[in-house]
Amino acid sequence: MGNGIAIMPGVVVNAGARLEDGCILNSGAIVEHDCRIGPYSHVAPAAALAGNVEIEEGAFLAVGVRVLPGIRIGSWTTVGAGAVVIRDLPSHVTAVGVPARILRRNDFRS
Repeated sequence: MGNGIAIMPGVVVNAGARLEDGCILNSGAIVEHDCRIGPYSHVAPAAALAGNVEIEEGAFLAVGVRVLPGIRIGSWTTVGAGAVVIRDLPSHVTAVGVPARILRRNDFRS
């Protein structure tokens, strides 16, 4: 467990999960076994991560997102509400839908 983590009511964190500095697990989120939640990532209410999921730094998973086992979500990636992630997502993208598809690249320079 890192420093400055926020864990809201109703969150489930199972065995072997690693929570890094400044991450937020919002109400009712589920983090299954052996997941890694990177620093400053936000898992919104009712999002569910199956086992062995890796969330990189600064990623945002919106309300009700589902992530299948073994998936990696890149740094500073946003996953829209209700999306189902069935494949790895690269860094700096926004993905939406069922299954989740990349909508656009996030260019923070503009």
